[in-house]
Amino acid sequence: MSAPVQDRPAQQGGRFNERNVLQLIRIVLLVLLAVAGAVVSLSSFDSFATLHPVAGRRWEGTAFAYVTVGISLALFVLMVCKVFAVKSFTKKIGFYVADTVLLTALTLFSEAYAYLSYAIVLSEFYLSAPSLRDDSAMFGANFGLYTLTNVVFYAIRRELANAFAISSEYFTALSVCVLHFVIFNFAMIVWRKNRQIEENLRELEEGRNELLHAYDKLEEATLIEERNRIAKEIHDTAGHSLTTVIVQTEAARLALEKDPQKAQRCIIAANLQAKNCLEQLRASVHLLSGKRDSVTFKSYLETILEESVVGTDLHIRSRIDDIELSDEAERFITNTLHECLANGIRHGGGTAFLFELKDAGNYVEFLFSDNGKGADMKRFKEGFGLSGMRAKAEALGGMIHFTSEEGEGFEVRLSLPRSAKRDKNRSDSV
Repeated sequence: MSAPVQDRPAQQGGRFNERNVLQLIRIVLLVLLAVAGAVVSLSSFDSFATLHPVAGRRWEGTAFAYVTVGISLALFVLMVCKVFAVKSFTKKIGFYVADTVLLTALTLFSEAYAYLSYAIVLSEFYLSAPSLRDDSAMFGANFGLYTLTNVVFYAIRRELANAFAISSEYFTALSVCVLHFVIFNFAMIVWRKNRQIEENLRELEEGRNELLHAYDKLEEATLIEERNRIAKEIHDTAGHSLTTVIVQTEAARLALEKDPQKAQRCIIAANLQAKNCLEQLRASVHLLSGKRDSVTFKSYLETILEESVVGTDLHIRSRIDDIELSDEAERFITNTLHECLANGIRHGGGTAFLFELKDAGNYVEFLFSDNGKGADMKRFKEGFGLSGMRAKAEALGGMIHFTSEEGEGFEVRLSLPRSAKRDKNRSDSV
């Protein structure tokens, strides 16, 4: 299967480029986190000239500013580890827990802009998490702690007079983080779906190539099977016909002086068998080459009957409907007609024959009878030709009957089902 093998380098290159893009985004987030940490730290140091909301004294406010710097630095170090050292999402879980703790502490100690660090740290999580459910859980946990920290903080300070300013700052942070969550995760959903579609298309292409390969193998196996079947048919029928020709010509040679009429019958039978053998070989060659004769099956059978009586004292009456049969059914009807003619002349000594081929709707009816000496059916045993007819008829879903009485000739009745007819909507495949 050459197509999938050729596609692999391109697929690997696509994944490699995808990893590069994600890594580049993480590096950009690392830089942004450093900037956000600097902004948060500087805003904390701006409170040096005023009282810190928690500390209550200037020197304690300065100490809290240094704690903010330390937290920002710790968040940056954790981000460096996640970007460059740890690749597996499961191995990053411990780092994400530490991120949550540090972000909660940053909310407690910083003056403002802590939500910038939230957005950047959560962005890296959104890139690594496998599903939207994980993203939602991480966002809910962090902003739940952010809310709880603010509630506890302002409850302790009892700054009810600044309730409007406090709520404005909180809802500003909430709006920024929620908007960031929605936009970022929408982009991630689109990216994941696109990646899934590409993967599905790649699998479909591989499946299509496998099906085409399997179809080629099946077609090749079917062709080999058909050739083997034709070869077996040539061996069974043509080989039998040639053997019969040899036997009949030898019998004619021995009876030429003592019984000229018997010798003549043997020669006629041998001639018919030789023609039958030739027709079988032609039909097999046509099948192998994919060609069909332009004449109808009715005309073809009439030609066989005409050639059988030319130069002989044989008489054949026929009634043949214009039926389109499958290639296999046509070969079977043709071989059966040849076999009946040869048997009627060679074994029965017949000189007059009746042949009918009718389209009976759900069935195709074949009838052949002669005026030969007949046979006692109680002691009658089917030879190679008749047993082969029966086996082939049953293989095609049909039935065959042989009837005869001594001195009353021999009759063959064959019935094939509707499935033996050619489907007009499609041509038979070889």
